[in-house]
Amino acid sequence: MKHILIVDDEPMVRMGLAKLVRQCNPLFRPVVVANGVEALEHLSKQRPDMILTDIRMPKMDGLALCRQIQELNINVPIVVISGYDEFTYAQKCLTYGVKEYLLKPLTEHELYPVLNKLLLEQDQAQPISFFQVEEWLERVESTIWSADLEALHGLMDVWKKGDLTKGIQVEQLERIIADGLKIVVKKLNAHGMVTFTTSAPLTQLNSIESAIEYLEQELVSLYHQLFLWRGGNQKSLFEEAKAYIDLHISEELSLEEVAEKMGLAPTYFSYMFKKMTNETFVQYRMKKRIEMAKRLLEMPHYKVVDVGVTIGYQNYPYFTKIFKKMTGCSPSEYRCMLGIK
Repeated sequence: MKHILIVDDEPMVRMGLAKLVRQCNPLFRPVVVANGVEALEHLSKQRPDMILTDIRMPKMDGLALCRQIQELNINVPIVVISGYDEFTYAQKCLTYGVKEYLLKPLTEHELYPVLNKLLLEQDQAQPISFFQVEEWLERVESTIWSADLEALHGLMDVWKKGDLTKGIQVEQLERIIADGLKIVVKKLNAHGMVTFTTSAPLTQLNSIESAIEYLEQELVSLYHQLFLWRGGNQKSLFEEAKAYIDLHISEELSLEEVAEKMGLAPTYFSYMFKKMTNETFVQYRMKKRIEMAKRLLEMPHYKVVDVGVTIGYQNYPYFTKIFKKMTGCSPSEYRCMLGIK
């Protein structure tokens, strides 16, 4: 079903155009309004597949309507049907993105080819790349979890510049946004740290612009949910990382594993971990292992060899080497200093 909005202040003309549209194709559903103001009101509730409009009308004329539609970035083909064969009108219409300029009185021979051509072009518009969308969603989730608001706004520019919305219909974009938000929320919730939620749009999304604005609003909301949960700063994420390392200190835990747990790329995690803690992942893990070794060496019933194994060093000579490097003495010497034989 194709929804075609007819805008004309003359009742007989409106009815005549509606009849021609229905006769052209039974799947074409005409809706009629009397002027540009009523047309914009209708657009705020439902976006048509095509607009047929007169020029000279009370309240808001056809040119003003075309200009408003262009400024609102509503992607809908417009056909102007006028009784004025003036170049100035036609020229202005072209600057507002009007597809065709037809003259009254209009017959099916002039109208039908235009209807069929424009609606066919609309159906054959380049479909959105779901691979690109999926890749973009991966980056969005990672950016939100990294608490990088600037990068998040940068990712939104891809949509604002029209790289992913060329030829797309608002209804299709709405579905993609709804599904995309569900995917991002699912990925964020998979970290098991906090429960994320999104909200439905308060009003109908009747333009590409309003749909993109809604998407950005919800993604920024997800960022703020994480930001608040972390106590208002990114450092909390790396406190989580350190706590996770401490919990698994005796295991052969790699930087990649911890980065994945935190939902960050390994290179970014490595860079930010050092920036936030003033030491590398390896330095931090080694420091915590030696701290644990000291505590165990203070317990007389623990054998020195067993201490090394307990903190993750299966090779005793290597454990001794690392311990001496960090403390200036061997494990045995450290124990002797404590008066434990």
